[in-house]
Amino acid sequence: MQDLETEIIQLSPTLSYEKILHSMGIPQGKPIRKRLTRLIDESLPIATEIARPKLAWAIAHSDTIKTVLGNSIRIKRYLISPESAALAIGTVGSEWEHFVMAENDPMKAYIYTAIATALARDTLVKARRELSQRYPEKKIADSLSPGTDHVPHALQTQFAAILPLAKIGVTFDRESYFMHPLATVTAVIAFGTAVEREHPLPECGEAQPRCSRCPDRNCQLRIVPFVNTQTEK
Repeated sequence: MQDLETEIIQLSPTLSYEKILHSMGIPQGKPIRKRLTRLIDESLPIATEIARPKLAWAIAHSDTIKTVLGNSIRIKRYLISPESAALAIGTVGSEWEHFVMAENDPMKAYIYTAIATALARDTLVKARRELSQRYPEKKIADSLSPGTDHVPHALQTQFAAILPLAKIGVTFDRESYFMHPLATVTAVIAFGTAVEREHPLPECGEAQPRCSRCPDRNCQLRIVPFVNTQTEK
């Protein structure tokens, strides 16, 4: 199945204060110390400047994806109804991981690691949004990831065999099934006229296809990086 056509998308590293707290496991509404609040506020623009989250995927008929992923009962059940699916990998990027590893302040390193986790998770949200823009007539299923939802972690091997990991700066350990940077996620995202489970995506009244004309630099739904198209007078 090496003939599957793959694509790489450079994503926008936009994050909210709330997403970082969620990544830290801090419940919404819980009182936060002023130093933590200040450090998070200082970290957001740094992440926007340095992090380079990326998405690599292959989109195919669901039967092809089932063949690629082998005998996983959970995957086969997930792909019974949808006509198509994407085999996807999202990563925070090696740039941010190197930045985190160079940080000597434990509190800052903790926040930067939480940002990495949040950005990696966000790649799958943006992958579903990208699919919804490309296939507006289709329903987009909630994704399934190896190691969760009764999907074997060993399926990472099939992802590594199909997707261009090296082109997005990701390496794969065949013994542990871990990928590096550690803030890397893999998933199957089904879509079609009927899906097993659908989580509605947030609505956006501004964005055009692939967000290329969206004027909001800090939009949390942005797929591609912001480009200022306004000419200075």
